[in-house]
Order: sequence, then structure tokens, then C-alpha cells
Amino acid sequence: MHKKTLKIIAITLILFIVVYNFLLSDFNPMFEDEEFVYLTNSIKVAQKENLKPLVNIYNKIHETVEEKRCPCEVSTAYIGPYRHGFSLTKKLYLLKIEKEFTQDDCLKFDLLNADYLTGNIGVKQASKFYFNKSVEQLNEEENIMLIIMLENPSLYNPIRRKEKVLRKVRLYQSILHKKPVANSSL
Repeated sequence: MHKKTLKIIAITLILFIVVYNFLLSDFNPMFEDEEFVYLTNSIKVAQKENLKPLVNIYNKIHETVEEKRCPCEVSTAYIGPYRHGFSLTKKLYLLKIEKEFTQDDCLKFDLLNADYLTGNIGVKQASKFYFNKSVEQLNEEENIMLIIMLENPSLYNPIRRKEKVLRKVRLYQSILHKKPVANSSL
């Protein structure tokens, strides 16, 4: 009786692993969906972009500040199904994206496709609009502002809510330049 139970558990586990691997494999026809293919191609294009200063600052900040959603989860929001709540399809898309790309790749995609208001899509347009500079010319404070706007562009609009944005920039700068406790003068 005991051997039979173990055999059933082992077969069930093997079957689960096989199904899981099939669901995330390239043989799964759901990954041929037009929106998913467009997303993966867009992330591949984003990989080649030089957004290293923004990505580094974002990563340093989010080592300390917990973010609401991972960049890959945010990037899957660009494809259907668009209903709210749990969706197995959405979860499989997310698992496949996380399997194929790094968090930094997804972050670059998010930065290049985020809506920064007033018709500015992506950090390149936002950089030109808000600072009249290319992304490569931005200083640390301006990079931080764009990262903050990625969280919520309406709430952290540097034109409409300059003081609020500057307070958050100062907070993030203190996180970035935090010295070890032994070296700090309290």
C-alpha cells in the first residue's frame, strides 16, 4: 500500500514537471500569439539600448525601497488578457518572459515604453520634454526624476508637483549615497 502511494506521487510529480516544461517551452502555441511575439521582440530591441545609468540607479534604489511589481510583470501588462485579477495565461506569459530575459531587460523595455504624460512615451521623449537633453546627458537628479515618474507619472510630474518630486528625489539620493553606519556622523 505504501509503495503504491509513493508510486502515484512520483508519477504525478513527473507528470506535473512534464506539463510545466511544455507550458513554458517554445512548442506551446500560446507563445505564437501576435502580442506576445511583439513584446518579446520589443524586449530584445530594448536589450541593445544604452540605459545603464538609469538601470543602475533604479537597481540601487530598489535594493532598499521595495517595489510594487517586478519590471517583467509590468512589461506583460502591455499584452492581453486585459481583465483584472489572476489569469493563468498572464502568469504563463510572465514565467516565459522571466525565463528568457533578465529583470534589467524588462526594465529597459518599461523605460522605453512608459507613458510620461503629455504625449511622451519612453525616457527618450521624456528626457527631451522635461530637461531638453538626451538620456545620455542627464545628471543623477534628472535620472532619478524619470525613475520616480515611472512609478506614477501623474503624481510625480515635475512640472505640476515640483516640490513633491524634489522631496522624493532627495530621499532617493540619500538612499543612493548612504554611507555605512560606522562612517556616518550622526
